[in-house]
Amino acid sequence: MLNRLLLIALFFHVLSQVPLYAQTPSSSLEDTLQLNEVVVRGYATNRRLLETPASVGLLTRRDLNQRFGTPTLVPALNTLPGVRADERSPGSYRLAIRGSAIRSPFGVRNIKTYWNELPLTDAGGNTPLNALDVRALGRIEVIKGPSGSLYGAGTGGTILFSGLGVPAGKSSVEVSALGGNYGLYGNGISVQTGKNNSAISLTYNHLQSDGYRDQSAVVRDNLSLIGSFAVSPKRTVSVLALYSDLHYQTPGGLNEAQFRANPRASRPATATLPSSADQQAGIYQKVGYLGFSHEYRWNDRIQNTTVIYGSTTDFANPFITNYEKRADQGLGGRTITQIRLATTSIPTVVTVGAEYLRNFTVDRNFGNRRGTADTIQTDEELTARQSTVFLQTESELPAHFRLTAGLSRNEVRYGFTRFPTRAVGALPATLLARDFSPVWLPRIALLRTFGQNVSAFVSISTGYSAPSSQEVRPSAGGFNTTLNPERGTSYEVGLRGSALKSKLRFDVAVYQFQLRETIVRRSDAAGAEFFVNAGRTDQRGLEAQLSYDFLSPAYSSSPSRLFSLLRLWNSLTLTNYRFRDYQQGSADLSNNKVPGVAPTTNVTGFDAETKTGLYAHVTYQFLNQFSLNDANTVLSDPTQLLQATLGFRHALGKSWLVDVYASGDNLLNRTYSLGYDLNAVGNRYYNAAPARNGIGGVRLSVKW
Repeated sequence: MLNRLLLIALFFHVLSQVPLYAQTPSSSLEDTLQLNEVVVRGYATNRRLLETPASVGLLTRRDLNQRFGTPTLVPALNTLPGVRADERSPGSYRLAIRGSAIRSPFGVRNIKTYWNELPLTDAGGNTPLNALDVRALGRIEVIKGPSGSLYGAGTGGTILFSGLGVPAGKSSVEVSALGGNYGLYGNGISVQTGKNNSAISLTYNHLQSDGYRDQSAVVRDNLSLIGSFAVSPKRTVSVLALYSDLHYQTPGGLNEAQFRANPRASRPATATLPSSADQQAGIYQKVGYLGFSHEYRWNDRIQNTTVIYGSTTDFANPFITNYEKRADQGLGGRTITQIRLATTSIPTVVTVGAEYLRNFTVDRNFGNRRGTADTIQTDEELTARQSTVFLQTESELPAHFRLTAGLSRNEVRYGFTRFPTRAVGALPATLLARDFSPVWLPRIALLRTFGQNVSAFVSISTGYSAPSSQEVRPSAGGFNTTLNPERGTSYEVGLRGSALKSKLRFDVAVYQFQLRETIVRRSDAAGAEFFVNAGRTDQRGLEAQLSYDFLSPAYSSSPSRLFSLLRLWNSLTLTNYRFRDYQQGSADLSNNKVPGVAPTTNVTGFDAETKTGLYAHVTYQFLNQFSLNDANTVLSDPTQLLQATLGFRHALGKSWLVDVYASGDNLLNRTYSLGYDLNAVGNRYYNAAPARNGIGGVRLSVKW
């Protein structure tokens, strides 16, 4: 560890000597700013949240790295209304924005993700969310609802990631360690410098756990390098390099009887299939990503950002019935230009750009002999291409109105090749292609501000989602030529603002999303998934976020006061998602509730921080029952989850800072499933989450 520290410190010393021209600004301060000061980047507006005509959820470093002790994205994302993250086993994430993952057995689908304009979602529509470490993140911005007018194909929403902020004119090193129940252990180091007109952050994090369930251990190493260099007053060059080495075991789903009898068990053997432990079921995943960004400001009215990236994934999945090995190479780019028109009557900003993504995948399935690849079963290649061209205008109208109108053209294409194997003899290769017709996706939104503290908006947006690469080519192999894209229209009304001298803040949105050709998941007898279209769904929801600060800004800033923060907050999500025109065999499932979406989700929290360094965060989460299958014959258990963190952060002299904390998870000791397998064969719906457990950790940093 000492050698690593010395090498990293030397690396940053060399980088900090590069002569540049302009200082990159430090990180944003949303934790302390009031609502009418918070700036968001969604839809390329870079405006105050109050002036943004869209539903946007924001997570700051406090939400990501302080509120919860568990080093995972899941609990922080679940504090946002309309957002639901699951973890079926440690490292296996599923993320839904407004029910976007109703079809997804795992992973992040139907959502576009970016890191400072660099696309993280590949051409096949898949996002390796488990390749990111929450300890290296400083901010997450979640745009809810279809956003295809600017971000391309997707009907769920868009997520914008940012790294840790680098203080201007400072360098720092932070080391951290944590430990907890079930063999949890982690450590990390972050080195930053904001000197000499650059902002550079290098972060390494390690995490391992034996897991709560049998066959649920995880080991993860993450390395990230983020650099921003202002090479002239008009030009900024940035780099993002990520590497993740992840291995986690997959215990598999349990039926209700098994779940009640022993929730810690992994999937047992049956008369025809071995157990998860026998087959050493798990995921081995190595992800590398390198991206470059170039920002050029011609003048005060015109600026352009152009990015390019390359990615590689080495993936292996020993499963109950087979052993999948996959190698994936991705590349792509995005360019976006903003023009502020020189007019005084109707100030207008025009945004124009394009995005192109390409992925090439080599995928082979083998027999699985107790965790070892056996005879090859399939040998296939898949090429995915996705292109988007977009235009958006934003105009300030009289009477405090703001009009946003956008339009994009989206095209998705797949090419598939299956090569013969020894089992079938010397047959010619099978060549297939699927080119989905290009679609135009419009969006229009109108916002009005009422004074400095309240705004309201209405929007109509369209979404389009071609089948992902994991759906046209499911885990059992083959190529689905009959699966159709999803497409829908969203209608939304929102109101946000603050009152009582900014102590009370509110953000409320009501929407209706009508989705056609909804893609849903099916499983065969062995548990391998495949996908079908399910007619239409009608998705209605209400999202509300309220918070109340018991201390006024003037009170909390007074040096004589004990508390700097006393806040009570609540996030409420109400949904009514139903199938329309959905026939499954001879059964008419029209008007059935869409599985996997809780009708009511309520999250309440209390945050307290003192000027002496003590802080406490308490979070209570409730989900009522929801259906686990399309027939609505099986319901989940209600979820009640209580989490709390108590810590002490204190400066040691002028340069050192120590942060010691302890966290408790599932303090009510409920037996619950953090991630159900929907429409599971054999009624294996349940994946038990850990019982009551604790985590303790320490962070030590020095600045100069």
